[in-house]
Amino acid sequence: MTVWAGWLRHRLGEMKPERLCTLDEGADRFLADSLPSIPRQRLDSAAAPCTLALGVNALDHLDAALAGQLIHRVRLFAAPRLLLVAPADCALDDAAFRALGFIREMADSGTGVRIQSYDLATYKPTPDWLNARYWAHPERWEP
Repeated sequence: MTVWAGWLRHRLGEMKPERLCTLDEGADRFLADSLPSIPRQRLDSAAAPCTLALGVNALDHLDAALAGQLIHRVRLFAAPRLLLVAPADCALDDAAFRALGFIREMADSGTGVRIQSYDLATYKPTPDWLNARYWAHPERWEP
């Protein structure tokens, strides 16, 4: 087992997703081999949104535009959290993933594989100034 595969197995064990949506055959095989107890379904057959989407080979051979479209489609319609395995020759570099709201969780220096994660809940924390205390001033309104 490669370094990134062992790390991914451990991370998925920590996350314990209720429903996992796989984006490709590589993710199906990975889960069947290393974590068969995690309930999963394919993105194509997803009847309901999942808690987490996993892509192992989903970005292989995609250009930057198609990779971005896939990521947006998954975030909007399938799952609020994503884990993507980005190969060394991925069209999206770390800066492109950061622009899409991802965090690089792991990089395998031997193979060049990076694991990127996205979580809608922690994507952008609400700043302190964005609340009713600073915006709502009913005493200033005159009829």
